[in-house]
Amino acid sequence: MERIDCEVKNYDWGKKGADSVVAHVFQAGHPHVKIDPNRPYAELWMGTHPDGPAVIRSTGRKLSTHIVETETGDNNNNLHTKRQELHLAFIQKLMSIQRTLSLQVHPTKEQAEWLHEQDPIHYPDRNHKPELAFALTRFELLCGFRPAQEIALNMRTFPELCVIMGVKNCIDFCELAQEELRNAKALKECLKRCIKTMLDMQVNQSRKVAEQLESLFYRINAKNVRGCLQEETVDVMNRTHDEFPGDVGCFAPLYVNHMILEPGECCYYGAGEIHAYLSGECIECVGCSNNTIRAALTPKYIDRENLVKILNYRMTKPDFYLVHPETISQFPHVEQYAPDCRDFTLHQIKISRPTSNSETFWLPTLSCGSILIVIEGNAYLDEPETSNRQRASRGDIIYIPPSAEVRFVDVEENVLAYRTFSFEEGPDHESRSEAAKATLEYRKGNGIVPDTIVNQLVGTRPFNRLIMTENDKHDFVFDPEMEADGFL
Repeated sequence: MERIDCEVKNYDWGKKGADSVVAHVFQAGHPHVKIDPNRPYAELWMGTHPDGPAVIRSTGRKLSTHIVETETGDNNNNLHTKRQELHLAFIQKLMSIQRTLSLQVHPTKEQAEWLHEQDPIHYPDRNHKPELAFALTRFELLCGFRPAQEIALNMRTFPELCVIMGVKNCIDFCELAQEELRNAKALKECLKRCIKTMLDMQVNQSRKVAEQLESLFYRINAKNVRGCLQEETVDVMNRTHDEFPGDVGCFAPLYVNHMILEPGECCYYGAGEIHAYLSGECIECVGCSNNTIRAALTPKYIDRENLVKILNYRMTKPDFYLVHPETISQFPHVEQYAPDCRDFTLHQIKISRPTSNSETFWLPTLSCGSILIVIEGNAYLDEPETSNRQRASRGDIIYIPPSAEVRFVDVEENVLAYRTFSFEEGPDHESRSEAAKATLEYRKGNGIVPDTIVNQLVGTRPFNRLIMTENDKHDFVFDPEMEADGFL
């Protein structure tokens, strides 16, 4: 068991200063840190990913190196002991969101491999990025395409949406939606055409997009037209329009589910699902990857062609994405959130202060490594077999190695903690170094990657440079301290 130091991301969509749960929790675990009231504290990363690697506090060594040095013996099934680093399959994050993140999607493993081969600068990881969000406060997001009937109703209600998606496309969609089950495949193909037309219009007719948005919001706010929109969704649309005026992503709540998670509720979405976080605090579990394909609501690179290919176009109610807790026998203080995903499982640990200091609270023993963060409380985490005892108070983050038998003891205040684990081996990120080098050149060179670097990355393969001219809307050298949801 080792206390680890983790990295805070100061992305500009995060809550600032004392308003951020990330800031408070991070400071509690790192008392020397002072909160800057003018700085956003967006994410606290807990994992081994190269973009935010955890380090062992007692040694200063990276956690990924520590795993190689301590867990590749006879009791470990890992066959790659020659690697300098071994990665966890997940990143656990604490997030504090003030402003909307980009409308985006993540690829499957196979798609991530292909994207990396084609464009290792924008897609430096070969791994997929499924995501789980557990709400700590009221948490809002867009997730998954609305049911076909709701999309059709909004097409009939808001002519501006039809203009943006193509009038003929929308007429076809509404007709197909009348017999949804029989026309399921054709409906998806039609929605795909709608999305492609919309994204192309942002690039080719941006003024027309802005005009249609002005008309849409006049219809919503002045004429009180709603379609299938709830008032909470109207509020989201107005806020998004203020943050991203003229952006085609402002239409998204008309065809994407608006979800509101209350504290303790959880959702999961895998590859191919369109989504965007809007506001609130959450524990997030993701696959060990930083690949993102963006659609809108961002100044960063938008890969329209691949986004249209990778979206799965599933149309369903938001309940489809909810993850319900499971109880674990003999551990009444632990709830398990286990989506259909091998990359992570989340345990919520809630312990009320006992009447006796001698009472102990065991955690499930796992045959894999895990990371635990204490959000609230004051106690100790004890591993009797090794006499290892660690303070476990607000802000403390602890790596628990495979097969460790640990328990909470001396609970002085109610404990709320989260533990993420996976029985899968994490990806090999050692090949990422050349992509990182290219990215550095990209930032230094105003969006131009030298041919020598490109050749190292892709050899003789056709390479879509994906670097825009100074006149392009999304020509933008990304500052990793200010942006998020992906590499570039």
